[in-house]
Amino acid sequence: MSDDPLLQVDRMFVDFHTRTGVVEAVRGISFSVGREKVGIVGESGSGKSMTGKGILGLVPNPGVVRADRISFDGVNLLNADATRMRSIRGRRISMVMQDPKYSLNPVMTVGRQIDVHQS
Repeated sequence: MSDDPLLQVDRMFVDFHTRTGVVEAVRGISFSVGREKVGIVGESGSGKSMTGKGILGLVPNPGVVRADRISFDGVNLLNADATRMRSIRGRRISMVMQDPKYSLNPVMTVGRQIDVHQS
């Protein structure tokens, strides 16, 4: 197994260009993740959802994602086409939104829902 991180994010920014100026939702975040499962916690409005959406290529217009690097398992997500992103999203990488009662099934364990290797 490789020692390389599964997910590498270097200096990612998510900006929204509005009539009144630029809103900086994420400001230069950098991190790497190995093969473990990771949760991001923080105050409301701290950029958790925009960080996940930026990685997954799901930031809505007029949002703009900039980064030195966003790579997942050797795939450059900044340059990945729509077909490649669809093959990664949900199967290999995903996010549970802030209100898990709408994202998770209450009759299944959380572990079973997030670990594709469990039956």
